[in-house]
Amino acid sequence: MATQRVLIIGAGVIGLAHAVTAREAGYEVTVLERDGRALGASVRNFGTLWPIGCAFGPERDQALYGVKRWKEIAAAAGIWISGQGSLSLAYREEAWGVLNEFGGGRGDFELLEAGEVVGRFPAANPDGLRGALLSREEAVVHTPTAIPALTEYARGLGVELHFGVPVVRVHEDRVETADGRTFGFDRLVIAAGEEMRLFFPQELEAAQIQPCRLQMMRTVPQPGGFDLGAIFVSDLTLCHYPAFRDCPSTAKLRSRLEAELPEHHRWGVHVIAAQHHDGTLTLGDSHEYGMDLPVGSRPEVDELILGALRDFAVIPDLRIAMRWQGTYLKSRIGQTQVVLEPRERVTMVTAMGGLGMTLSWGLAMRTIQSWNT
Repeated sequence: MATQRVLIIGAGVIGLAHAVTAREAGYEVTVLERDGRALGASVRNFGTLWPIGCAFGPERDQALYGVKRWKEIAAAAGIWISGQGSLSLAYREEAWGVLNEFGGGRGDFELLEAGEVVGRFPAANPDGLRGALLSREEAVVHTPTAIPALTEYARGLGVELHFGVPVVRVHEDRVETADGRTFGFDRLVIAAGEEMRLFFPQELEAAQIQPCRLQMMRTVPQPGGFDLGAIFVSDLTLCHYPAFRDCPSTAKLRSRLEAELPEHHRWGVHVIAAQHHDGTLTLGDSHEYGMDLPVGSRPEVDELILGALRDFAVIPDLRIAMRWQGTYLKSRIGQTQVVLEPRERVTMVTAMGGLGMTLSWGLAMRTIQSWNT
């Protein structure tokens, strides 16, 4: 029996994870990317691998598998990765309640009183600090270098990659590209980021998916010796991720934050600070939804992010070296990964809810396994 051909549209992290996993399983794999390199959400994020944001159960297991796979491939492909963990800082009574409800009694986490936090993490702002939750499972990669290195790793496995080749039409067993070529497939995976809207738009609309735009920044390298020590988040983030949704204090915290910080709520601001090997900090982000978003970043939103950061972190040098926007598709009904099968042998994977770096490897494994059942 001939080796089955897997064709993948999109060379971001979701597409590459499927390409590597399919190739490891013995498939013949080809990837088509419309741009000269991955330019979408995969290189516009924090680089955080984020199990703490994933609901307990199968999704958290999938996230932990994703961290494991990243560490394995990083070792083989020369990708920088830092298993620094995360520190969720609480400044409001309700936030401290969420952290106690979430982490109390769980061996994966360590609850720290305020004095212990400052002693172990000097970058934490001590003013009003009630305590923090330390998790050791989270990690950071530097996406501007990690995604190109992952691309080369896939190529080294025998994955055939074509860049600057937009797909314009999908047929039953082949696709057409803008330059007039056709590529046949036995299995097609569409992982084209926001360009997913060009393929099977009715199915996407029925799945209740919408564009989400965010604003992010990167600082200049921090002075020598400064080490954040973990990925830092605080009160706002506890209302953002599914993992905290069922904590009794989360609703109370959300109500308080909406009353105290209405502009942060308006622009969907929650703040993450992640440090990379070059000493820079990636900061963000905000969330705007809809099809008709204005061009250009909003300086006032960047200031909301930086102001919230100062509330929980003491950063030596907050000069901004780079600002950018990211856009991805997000479920309107709270799903963190949307998998559609609009046609036999065609799988669409999208709307990872900002967790694509974390969940893509587990999703890829599940996709490839489903072909053999």
